[in-house]
This record gives sequence, structure tokens and C-alpha cells, in this order.
Amino acid sequence: MLDNKVKILFLMQLPPPVHGASMMNKYIKDSKKVNASFDAFFLPLSFAEKVDDIGKISLKKIFKMIAFCFKLTNNLFKIKPKIVYFTIAPFGGAFYRDVLFVIIIKLFRKKIVFHLHGKGIAEESKSFIKKKIYQFVFKNTYVITLSKTLDYDIRKVFNGKIYHLANGIEINNSYIKTVKNDRIKILYLSNLVKTKGVLDLVDALVILKDLKSNYEVNIVGNSADISIEELKEIVINKNTASKINILGPRYGDEKWHALYDSDIFVFPTYFKNECFPLVLLEAMQSGNAVISTNNGAIEEIINNCGLIVPQNSPIDLAEAIKSLLLDKDKVQALKAKSKKEFNKKYTLQIFEENFIKTINSILNETLQS
Repeated sequence: MLDNKVKILFLMQLPPPVHGASMMNKYIKDSKKVNASFDAFFLPLSFAEKVDDIGKISLKKIFKMIAFCFKLTNNLFKIKPKIVYFTIAPFGGAFYRDVLFVIIIKLFRKKIVFHLHGKGIAEESKSFIKKKIYQFVFKNTYVITLSKTLDYDIRKVFNGKIYHLANGIEINNSYIKTVKNDRIKILYLSNLVKTKGVLDLVDALVILKDLKSNYEVNIVGNSADISIEELKEIVINKNTASKINILGPRYGDEKWHALYDSDIFVFPTYFKNECFPLVLLEAMQSGNAVISTNNGAIEEIINNCGLIVPQNSPIDLAEAIKSLLLDKDKVQALKAKSKKEFNKKYTLQIFEENFIKTINSILNETLQS
């Protein structure tokens, strides 16, 4: 029976578009464990249809926002949830849209649990007025961040207890094992966004062009602010075409084949809103040694199974790649640690269990307050 379960209203982004937060929200919505633990009601925040639409204002979005306000009010009135779980946008136009929803929820005197999947609050709250708005939003609420590393982003506007919940992903075994040779395979997998570091990787390989080592680099990803054709031209002009294969996008099984067929995963991101990239968990599940940057929670994620380099620094990236190319034993050790770390911390099953524990801890706190 549902009578003995706590009613929770979930306000969350769901695919499409597909991004880290929407995928984690889908895992929660589809979780049998979560639905067995709580009387869950889901109200999707469906305002953008494509990743490119995120942050853009349109008349269609305004009408959707007004309709959502009525839906939210109706759900709060009929369901009478104990708490409202809300994956609020941390900044920009989407944040101010979400402030309206927060006001409605607070008018109904409902406790809010904010699960932050992004960052940018610390920077935005440098403005006096914006800081006051953030303080209003987070007053008398509960906050979950993806990592203790990210707590700094909200500390200027929230003094309460912060809960920590790392992401997790499904275990995927739909790959084809290939025959390994002496060549070390390096993989970059992300859309071709400059701030994700794909050009830094190319520049690092220019620095390493005289290195005597048997390796190849596969770049997997769709066009973004760099097109596939533009990247091919850059690679040719920098005389790195003999080492770099630009493969374009890979989805589903093809993506997993690329991951499992690689030895070193390179993700030199300096994207300012990077927090907890799921692609790193995919790389770890696939048993890759990882090279990434000190951005968001990345250093905590890869822990002892990879190398951390400064952001936007091809020279440091080149040194990190070189150190692994010249030490195959170290590569193998990191590959083993990577898979072990994933199985210990970042499976979907572990995430589901930790999510339920976190929500129950918050519910216990609401009873005491």
C-alpha cells in the first residue's frame, strides 16, 4: 500500500535533451527501488527540446512556463507532498524561471530539496541583488551536491547542512573485445566543444610529434562550436594526421566499443560549468587510464586511477600523455584501478541506494525541525 510511503513531488529535467542531469533524473524516475521506497510523483521540467535550446528565451517557452505553474499548483494542492525534490538551474534565465516555481512551492509551505547538477552560484552571487535572490531561494531548504568539492559554490548563500550524492551509471557489457597489440590507443569522447579541450589535445600531440612511441588517438564526437571538417583541417595543418583519427559521433554499442577498445581516456575540459561528467564514469567502467583536469569534481572522481593536469594547458597535457606512453606498466595498473574504482563507487545500483539513503536522511531531519 502507498499510505505508509512518504509522498514526494519530483521536479526534474528529463530527456530530451540528453545531458548529465537529465540522464540522472531519468535513472531516478525509472528506478524500481526509488519508486518502491517513496510515493513518487514526477513533474518534468520540459522547456528545451535540444541542448542548443538550453538558456534561450522563446515565446513557446514562456507559454510552457505559465502552463507549468498551473500544473505545479494543481499537484501541490492535490498530492500534498511531504517534500519537493527540485533539480533547479543554478544560474541564467532558467534559474529565474525556477525562482517562480520556488515561490509557488514556498507559498504552499512545502520543504524543498535542491539537487544541484551544475555550478555558477558563487560567481553569480557576487552581485548584491543576485545574492539576495539566492538567499531567498535556499532559505529553509535542503541541498544535495554531487561532491564535497562543489560545496564552495553555494556556501555564500546557504549555511545549512549539505548532503553529497555522487552520480552513477548503468553497467554496459555490449562491447566487442578486440585483439590487443602493442599500440596504445588514446580516446577523446565528447562533442567537439572548444572548452571540452579537444584543441588542447591536438596541440599536446603537436608537442609530442617527435616522441618515439607506438600509439594512435581516436577523437569521437559530433560537431559543436568546432565542426568535424574544421577539426580535420586543423589536424592536417598541424601535421598530426598520422596519429589522429577523427571518427565523428558514435552512439550506443559503437560508443562502448570505442571505450572498451581504448587504453587511455583524455578529457582536458575547462568548461566553466563542468561538475561531474558521466563520460568519465563510462571511461572508468571500460577500464581506461584517465587524464583529465582539476575542474569540478573530476579530481575526486578519478582519484587514484588517472592523472590530473591544469586546465587549458597543452604543455602539461602533453607531459601527462608522454608519461603514460613511456610506461606501459603504469597504464595497465591505472586501467585496473579505474575499473575497480568504478565498481566500488559509481554503478547505478550504488547511486540508487545512496539516493534513497540521502532522501531518508533529509526526511528524518524534517521530522526533527
